Order: sequence, then C-alpha cells, then structure tokens
Amino acid sequence: MNDLHGNSRENISLNEKETIDRAIASLINAVNKHLPRNSRMLAEMLKEEFPTIRARDGNEYVIERKELEFIANHLDEEEAKTFPIPIILEMCDVRGKTLVYVRNKKHAEFLRRSFGFDRFVDGVLVLDVHEIYPIRRKLKTASQVMFNVIE
Repeated sequence: MNDLHGNSRENISLNEKETIDRAIASLINAVNKHLPRNSRMLAEMLKEEFPTIRARDGNEYVIERKELEFIANHLDEEEAKTFPIPIILEMCDVRGKTLVYVRNKKHAEFLRRSFGFDRFVDGVLVLDVHEIYPIRRKLKTASQVMFNVIE
C-alpha cells in the first residue's frame, strides 16, 4: 500500500504505522458518531408515540413508526421483544471493494425474510453496496450505516 506521495507503507516505522492507525481509528469514530449509544428493543419502541434513539453524539433521533411496524410485520411477537433497533449496516472497504456486513443475526434474518438477501459468510450477511439502497429507502430511520476499515 502506498501513501499519497507514492511511498510504500512497508518502509515506514512501526511508530509511524501506529500513529496512522490511531488517526484512522479516530476519523472512523468521528464519522460513526451518529450511531446509537445503545440499541432499543422493537416491542418497547412500538409502545411509544414518538420512539427515539440517543446517538453517541448526544442527539436524539426519532424512528418512524411505519418503519417499526414494517419490521414487526416480518417478526413474531417473541422476536419483536428481542429485536434491536436500529439495524446496523456495516460498510467496509475490503481490498478495494466496498461490502456491507450485517453481523447481528436477528438483523440478518429479518433482511433475509423481508428483502430476500441470503449471501451469508461465516454467519454474517454480506451485501454489495448497491443492495443497501432498498433497505435504506424502506427503513431510513430504523437502519444506520456504520463505517469500518478492514485490511
């Protein structure tokens, strides 16, 4: 891997690599500040008139009821009690290709049932980046994109 000046990353010192890795981690944390501090269960949120999620940055976001109801229509009552909101779509750059991982097994199973996605690798649902558009269109507030870097 080369830096902006065309220098090979292998030629930099361990200390410089650690500094770069810390900077990247800090940048990714800043980009992901919209993610929730804690997930909330679907059944609990359906009881509220204006269900919300508090983000890591302290902001509170309203989750649309129609989106929660769409999710609930694809689950049974017991599943709704333990189904965490929001649905996390982890966008990763893997060797130059952007993939989206859905690591939460309940989220992955819901997306399989409701959108027909069924590409699993080691129990993780793997989507091409273009496949998240129908999910985000239907679940704009009940799903969130998380950014990650995998070498």
